[in-house]
Amino acid sequence: MKKLYQYTMILLAGVLGACSSLEVSEPYSDSFPAGFTAQTYMQLHPILRKLQIKDYVEMRNSLVKDSVTNAGGDYAALKAADDATFAASPTLVQICSDPFMGGYPVDACAAAAADANILKDLTEFNFVGVADDFTALTQVPVDEVAISQQYIVYGQSHGWAYRFCDATELANITRDQVTVSVLNAQGIPVDSAIVKLQEKTVDDPKKFVADPGLYCMDPATGILHLVNQ
Repeated sequence: MKKLYQYTMILLAGVLGACSSLEVSEPYSDSFPAGFTAQTYMQLHPILRKLQIKDYVEMRNSLVKDSVTNAGGDYAALKAADDATFAASPTLVQICSDPFMGGYPVDACAAAAADANILKDLTEFNFVGVADDFTALTQVPVDEVAISQQYIVYGQSHGWAYRFCDATELANITRDQVTVSVLNAQGIPVDSAIVKLQEKTVDDPKKFVADPGLYCMDPATGILHLVNQ
């Protein structure tokens, strides 16, 4: 459910940026913190690109389905055969381990074809009728506007890091620490602050508390630190 909600935010951002170029549109430029780039944000949160690619594959396969069906063909049989070929392809490991596609550990990818959970996920990257899926997937256009605006409509309020920390920022307090301190400063007792912090992981509008900070990520540990504004 949480991934679905995040994906909805991506789709919303896509609608907002549908008429824009690949550059961050001017009306939103003042909303981004200094140093924000779509490329870095995507690197920090590869799930955004992963879902974008899946959506592209689904849209393209839908067109193939319409074409085959209109011609009197059996798309279900075609797709089943193509999925089987995809699962046996040597490029499956590449797709599985690519951070913007499967994103799985290399060890898990070695046996991906035999792992029903993993394989089901990877099959969503299969272009029906395309022999070299990995190359085709790397050529899917990047919608930087949608990725950037996801930060505006979802990522910022949920405390997502927008860039990597520099050496001086690694000494800054962490996201968990700054959230509790900010809530305490508002007169909320420590115990309640911890509860509020835990509720930030629940996508329930009635419980959600918008994160007041801006964060960078420690490239070595993945820990989020407060960015001094």
